[in-house]
Amino acid sequence: MLYDTHCHPYLSKEKSQKETLERFFCGTDRYLNSIAVDISSSFQSIHLAQEYNWVFASIWIHPTSTQEYIGRQERVIQILSELYEKYQDDIIAIGESGLDYYWLKKISQEHNISREDFRQIQKDFFIAQIRLAQKLKLPLIIHNREASKDIFEILKTENFTNFVFHCYSEDLKFAQKLIEFAPECKLWFGWVITFKNATEVQKTAINIPLKNIIIETDAPYLTPVPYRWKEENEPLYCQYVLEKIIELRSESPEEIMKTIFENSVEFFIKK
Repeated sequence: MLYDTHCHPYLSKEKSQKETLERFFCGTDRYLNSIAVDISSSFQSIHLAQEYNWVFASIWIHPTSTQEYIGRQERVIQILSELYEKYQDDIIAIGESGLDYYWLKKISQEHNISREDFRQIQKDFFIAQIRLAQKLKLPLIIHNREASKDIFEILKTENFTNFVFHCYSEDLKFAQKLIEFAPECKLWFGWVITFKNATEVQKTAINIPLKNIIIETDAPYLTPVPYRWKEENEPLYCQYVLEKIIELRSESPEEIMKTIFENSVEFFIKK
């Protein structure tokens, strides 16, 4: 049983999208979420979901793409609301949303926007995405890079608890804070957990409740061990993330595999 709950198959450059998808799906009990980063990839993800009945799509704007839509927030919301109305059987979440402060300097310089203005643009879009997720009763996929404090404050202010943290890389204390606020939230574990020196992430995976854990690849990026730096990531490699969690935790391999799979299905598909 495998569910790659976060990947971008349409962005693959070194491997054929068709081949990586078909390598992943080799029978029953396998699902995959194609996660959007902008309007174009929202359409691409929906088309994939229509082509393969085991693929599902998310829709919205990645925080580092928000500067492309300045002044068009209402129109973007309208487009995505209409997409959901038309393709709601294929769409399982809003996102990839959130805040990314790592690229503030680079993007602000490239687009002649002050860092503070770009920070506020991201926040405005993040809040808009939370409210759209609330309206459509969909979970929100949160991208966080050097912005955990602001993300948590916004979630609290909006009183929004139906979310998953993409590529979790914070410490156990922050994970416990999230789970205390939103007991049914999910934390995504991916490539980082397979690194020998990823002690904080591994500590988190060991100590939070199993019901809060799901797995991802973020393919074609962030290839896990044993293929790190050797080749482009692909959905099938979520098995290495699962294997690492099984190695770290005390429950039986069967219980871990079954629970993580059921966590994913219940969170995304059984609405």
